[in-house]
Amino acid sequence: MRVTGEIIFSFLLLILDLDDSMFVKTSTPEEWIAQGEYYAKHQCWKVAAKCYQKGGAVEKEKLALAHDAVLEVQSKKSSPKDKQMEYMGLAKTYLECGEPNLALKCLIHSKEYQLCAQLCEKLGRVKDAAYFYKRGQCYKEAFRCFEQIQEFDLALKMCCCEDLYEEAAKCVERYEMLGKERQLPSKLSYTASQFYLEAAAKYLRANRISEMMAVLSHLNTEDQLVFLKDHKYFSEAADLLKREGRDEEAAKLMKQHGFVLEAANLTNRKDFRASCLLAAARLSVTGVYKLQNVREILEEALELCEQTNQKSGSAEAMYLMGIEEKDFHMLKNAFHMFLHVNHHAGAVEALFEATQCDEKSENILRLVALYGIETILSLVKAFQKADTNAEKEIVKSCFDYFGIALLDRKLCQVSQNEAGCILELLSEHSTIREKKTNDQIIVTLEGVKSALNKYLLNRLVAITHNLFQQSFPNICTKFIAGLKCEDDTCEDFHRTLSRHEIRSIFQCKRFLATINGLLLEAKRVFPKDAFCEPNPIDEILTADKYALCKSLINALFPKHFHLRMVSENPVACKEILSFHRGGYGTLNPCKMVLRECIRSEFRNETARNRRESTDLWLKAMQVFALTSSYPEEFERLVYREEDEYNRELKLLAERGGGRLKGIEGRYGMLTPDKYAENAESTHLCFIRLLQDSMDQLYIHRNVEECRWLFYRFMNVLVVKCINPLIPSIRNTVALLEFQFVLGCAVLMRLCKNMTLCLPKSYISLFHYWDFLFRKGDHNRDFTYSVIQDYKPEDTKKAIKDFKKHLMYLADVLCGYEDFNVLVDAFSDPDCITSGEAERTVVLCLVMFINADQVLSWKYKM
Repeated sequence: MRVTGEIIFSFLLLILDLDDSMFVKTSTPEEWIAQGEYYAKHQCWKVAAKCYQKGGAVEKEKLALAHDAVLEVQSKKSSPKDKQMEYMGLAKTYLECGEPNLALKCLIHSKEYQLCAQLCEKLGRVKDAAYFYKRGQCYKEAFRCFEQIQEFDLALKMCCCEDLYEEAAKCVERYEMLGKERQLPSKLSYTASQFYLEAAAKYLRANRISEMMAVLSHLNTEDQLVFLKDHKYFSEAADLLKREGRDEEAAKLMKQHGFVLEAANLTNRKDFRASCLLAAARLSVTGVYKLQNVREILEEALELCEQTNQKSGSAEAMYLMGIEEKDFHMLKNAFHMFLHVNHHAGAVEALFEATQCDEKSENILRLVALYGIETILSLVKAFQKADTNAEKEIVKSCFDYFGIALLDRKLCQVSQNEAGCILELLSEHSTIREKKTNDQIIVTLEGVKSALNKYLLNRLVAITHNLFQQSFPNICTKFIAGLKCEDDTCEDFHRTLSRHEIRSIFQCKRFLATINGLLLEAKRVFPKDAFCEPNPIDEILTADKYALCKSLINALFPKHFHLRMVSENPVACKEILSFHRGGYGTLNPCKMVLRECIRSEFRNETARNRRESTDLWLKAMQVFALTSSYPEEFERLVYREEDEYNRELKLLAERGGGRLKGIEGRYGMLTPDKYAENAESTHLCFIRLLQDSMDQLYIHRNVEECRWLFYRFMNVLVVKCINPLIPSIRNTVALLEFQFVLGCAVLMRLCKNMTLCLPKSYISLFHYWDFLFRKGDHNRDFTYSVIQDYKPEDTKKAIKDFKKHLMYLADVLCGYEDFNVLVDAFSDPDCITSGEAERTVVLCLVMFINADQVLSWKYKM
């Protein structure tokens, strides 16, 4: 049947293609149209079209031709573009024929989804239109259609596809309004605030700030603030807070992000304004930016800090003014103000800047020695272990100063704007874990402490290095030895000094020795990882790590003659020689390093020198006396040497060796008097004779025993006459001077008509020795009082004994057997240039001048 139909259909086409004149015109138009309907029903579109044409049905003819064209397009092979164009034409034809549904199909085939959607909208098929708009990526129109059919979630998704966030937000708002009028089934997946935020972000990316702010205005204040802070629009956030009446929050926000002057203008709190002004001045001084009115800002900040009792703020204001003005005294005041509030980090910075000022070296030296280095060391110790509240406060103030905040026991948050010079140290060792924001970084606590320790070590080295570059007052060694100074660049004194000048010289040397001790302590206190190679502290101290201590000891116990102004009276001794606490904490570092210097010398000496060296024992006695640790420290050294010697002697006896040969230092060990209290000891050190002599004078007030024991002591040296028992010219003459003046004073006390001629410096020796060995009140003339109270049983015998003692001293000075101080003094050129020879001659002349009174004519000859 199908084949027959096709044949008939082909036949009919052939017929219809014949000329119209061949047909007999007998059918009516209605019949033609009916015939056309018949062929149309059987989809014989071309035949139907001819019938419609004969019947005058133009529209039907056009529609039939369109149907036929569709079949042709579907069956023929052509490019997609051509097919699309043909379908478009057919769609138009269908619309002209009033067949929108067929037109829609053609538009679908042509993939013109936007036209499909528009056609559906006209047909009232809004849902279909929405999906066609979606397929055609016309998201705005799709959004409108979906909202129209109340498919709000789909409508919002369309907005997201086109970045229509404002429209989406308004859609949500309309939905919520609708929800209030009637109960809606469910909530939307998004909120209006989310879409407004997305809209703001879109405008931000396009740098359309005014539109961004307009969109944000639809949000609540907190959401606006979060957005503005996250995107670093701090000024806009502050303006928003200010409009809300939250001025203090606005000020805090601006300060937190580095806009300190703006923060100062926003706040109404004096204390906060002061801190903002200080921060602005700090940034200007450190060179982050330059302010023209720094001085006025700092003056206002200082005034506000004083009004609000912010002591650390006042200290910082003073510190910054000192830097700006390069004023040492301002920086010194700031240093002490920082210390007063346990703000050691600020104190260290003030100290560092103070050492850069053009100021008298003595003032800088005093500040560094009394307070500066101890401040640094106490901060380092607090980092290692903070037990007390004061130590915890020291660490906290340091962390605050560098913008460090503890997050937990292992991590810290560091502000890069405030970290300053430690930021580079943090970066050096890769201790930065992550960046929290552009300003804040997360660092391990150990990394922070390590960086701070390195920073403090760098400051310590810079301060001391700068200090040691300066020159300090001193007496020219050539001048004091009576020689001509030929050095044109010599800056030392070349004249007789006043007490004030001498006190300044001794004070500088004492401060330098203090710094010596503190630097040695720093080597022990700083963690090992803070040091690099070579060790910077070792480079400062040079090869002899106690050089500055020895310089002080040599000044206090000089080779040249004794300086009268040093001990002119007890008050002078106290001013010049006293190691008062001053600015030190619980311990006096100068005393400690001097003691350590002596202990170090004993550790590094051979057994022979420790037991036989008179110079070594005299130095120990002098230093321990000067540092208030005599006789305890001195006796510990003596006991140790005696104990070691006696153990060696016992061991030698057990081995059946020689009696004393083979034991080092045997000439310095004496067999004690069997009737003495300590007779159970096998051997005693010879220096005990001198110690006992001094004890007899300064403890027992017995001048006769003092004289006798000194004779015994000196006789050991004279009789044995072997190095190192023989003391240096300096020490020998010093002992002879004191004994001679003491003997002369006793003789003048016993002989009322005796008149002697002594240098003023000799008379001042009593005050000097009293200060060293007298316990208790140093304001009284102790030795004079002992002599005044001396009342011998037999005056004539006492006079004879003391004259004999002075004769013995003269013999020792000018030649007693092989012992001749005067000859030895001029045998060594160094003794001549050091002033020792001159000192020996002076003593000899003093004895010569007074020989008629205290010596026999034989000694004068």
